[in-house]
Amino acid sequence: MPMLDQHEHKHAVHNFDGIIENRVQSPPPYFTVLFYGLILWGVVFSAYFLLSGWSSEEEFRQDMAAHREQAAARRTDPEQGKVPAAMATEDVSGKELFAAHCAACHGAAGEGGIGPDLTASDYAYGSSPEAIRTSIAEGRPGGMPGFGTQLSGEKIEALAEFVVSLKKK
Repeated sequence: MPMLDQHEHKHAVHNFDGIIENRVQSPPPYFTVLFYGLILWGVVFSAYFLLSGWSSEEEFRQDMAAHREQAAARRTDPEQGKVPAAMATEDVSGKELFAAHCAACHGAAGEGGIGPDLTASDYAYGSSPEAIRTSIAEGRPGGMPGFGTQLSGEKIEALAEFVVSLKKK
């Protein structure tokens, strides 16, 4: 017969395997207040949202209506969508474009690395400005990606001029 079946519950304090259970001492009063307070808060909170008519769908509709009003105001205000004249023309620097797009493969000064040396006087696919623009825009087999979809014609032209300036005379 197991030990618990033989045990009679005559005392309020029990000691099983070093674990003392004391059924005489009640929990502290703040615990009781907190316990019943949280139950009351949960009932009031649930009742407020269930009985007040609040709806997440209605809140979403109100937010969308406010957003549409703001969008309509932006469309009717002609000054809000204009780009300042100073920002209308792109400031294109071949050196900055080279640092951003080319230096990782061709080196910071164009001396080569993963990609070929751009300071050499002759390139594998031609060293004319037209051939360089084609290489930049369309790419080349063996790892040179094309930048025609990422860069505007003006930026490709500035980058090609910078690459031409790197060649040793």
